[in-house]
Amino acid sequence: MGMGMGMGMGMGMGMGMGMGMGMGMGMAFSATPPELGFRPLTLQYELGPNTAPSFPNTLLPPNPSGKDRVGPWDPDVLSLLHLAEFIKKTDWHMIKNDIEADTTLKMLHWRPSNNPNYQAFISREIAQLELLMQTDRERYMAEIVAQHDNAPGYWVNLMAINAPQHHNTLVVINLAVRIGQIVAAYYKDHYKRTRPSYVCPGLLPAFGPPAHASFPSGHSLQSWLISLFLENVAPSYKKELYWLAERVALNRERAGVHYRSDSVCGRFIAEKCEKKITTSTCPGIKQLFSDAAKEWS
Repeated sequence: MGMGMGMGMGMGMGMGMGMGMGMGMGMAFSATPPELGFRPLTLQYELGPNTAPSFPNTLLPPNPSGKDRVGPWDPDVLSLLHLAEFIKKTDWHMIKNDIEADTTLKMLHWRPSNNPNYQAFISREIAQLELLMQTDRERYMAEIVAQHDNAPGYWVNLMAINAPQHHNTLVVINLAVRIGQIVAAYYKDHYKRTRPSYVCPGLLPAFGPPAHASFPSGHSLQSWLISLFLENVAPSYKKELYWLAERVALNRERAGVHYRSDSVCGRFIAEKCEKKITTSTCPGIKQLFSDAAKEWS
């Protein structure tokens, strides 16, 4: 699920984004720019009596503008400020009412309370995963593994995003991942669906499955949030963004760790979250989208 974005990506992103709650966005507060990373020094602090220290011990002259050295903020850390606004200003936890009310996508047809023929529905989903295992898994395995914890990098490459030119865009991506982590965890706990490889061990995923519930797919939810958010920023990329979100979600099915209905619900929740942001009182996030859009104008 969680994309783990610590988009530090070596690109100044702070991205360790893991997408699955294994996604990796850097669940640690990893905001150290790559260029300021660990560099060991060997210093002799004591040279002996009556000798000068081996290091400079004077302070720089007073500088009123020294406060300017605080920024710019790491994109992932900065996204947390907007995350707080999303949590407080939208009723994201009520999307479950829309999921329950939907009758066309059949997202909950795996539950006995929603479908008297739930066993047949699950069997069809498992059969689809078995087919993907036989026809697709080996061919896509390198991509599946790469996207498990570093999926956001695919959006970065798709749009040729770089830190100097697209700082706000990186904040947008990190925000999508962070929102996706919280929302996906909430709904996974609410629905508590068993992973497909527990229902059919013969699916034998190459890793995992991840240690949390299956429904909805966190990768799908986060992927669609990234694409929908970036659509607000660079609408000319819409077709490519949607293609990539669907591809990442489908790769989780190819891996055997998610059902198709998990992926469908991930997109459904992402669309509801994006709509709540753009139609409700989230001035900070809306301003972020606007600032990021200027980087593409």
